[in-house]
Parts: sequence; structure tokens; C-alpha cells
Amino acid sequence: MNRRALLAVVPTVALAGCAARLGLADRVEIVRKSVHLEPTDGDEPIDAAVRRYDSEDGPYYDGDVHDALAEEIDESDPLVLSASLLEDLEMEFDTISCRIRACEPGTNDDCHRTTLVQEDFNEVEVGDVADIVFRDSGGLVSVHERRDSRE
Repeated sequence: MNRRALLAVVPTVALAGCAARLGLADRVEIVRKSVHLEPTDGDEPIDAAVRRYDSEDGPYYDGDVHDALAEEIDESDPLVLSASLLEDLEMEFDTISCRIRACEPGTNDDCHRTTLVQEDFNEVEVGDVADIVFRDSGGLVSVHERRDSRE
């Protein structure tokens, strides 16, 4: 990670972590991640990749990964967008949204949906427990506990 990228991420993580200690963040489990693409030609939006988490089955991709991401994503890998992939998508699509659905840990209750910046989106995996400040302009994330450390 280069210095600029690190400096861009540190305030986000620090703010979300601080907000959690102040009770402003929600502790949630990430149950769904998706990449939402809106074509430049006005066609219908596409959920290009949807990764879900099931407490019994673990993480999995729901449906097929769209051609725009298929070469970059292996079905056994987490849903992560590299900078080069994001650049390629930005040339082909009008809008790229990194979305998550997060619920109260261990339940499907009190769920929220939000959009994250690429760095935060890449930081969390389905099944992780995170502290998130939900805002209209997107969420701020601080990972609390990794799913794989609980297994």
C-alpha cells in the first residue's frame, strides 16, 4: 500500500473506531457484499458479484459473477476490487457501487445497507463483525472481529 492510500484509510478507521467507543457506531455482522454497476448506455443496473454469508455454510457467491469481474474473482476468494479492476470498470460503467448489508450479529434483525469506499469494502469480508457508522453518503468501517478467527 502506498503512503497516500495509507493516509486516506487511517482517518476512516480511526474515526469509525472512535465512534464505536463513543456509542455512535453499530456493531454488525457483514452478511452480504455486492458490486453494483450502472451501464453508461442507460441499460438496467447489474449486481455484478454478490457474496453472502451463511452461519452453517460460510461465505459463497450468490449466482454467477458478471463477465466484467469473472476473470478477476475466483469463487473461493473474498470479493475484493483492485485499483486496476476499478479503473477498468470506471471506463465501461457510469457508476460503480461497493455495497454491503450488515445485521445485528447472529441475527437477520436490525439490518442496514450502505455503500463503502473501495478500501473499506476490501477490508471487510462477509461474516466479519465490524463497527460501522451508517451515513447517507456511505458508511465508515472499523473491523472488530474477523469471521475466520471465530471458526
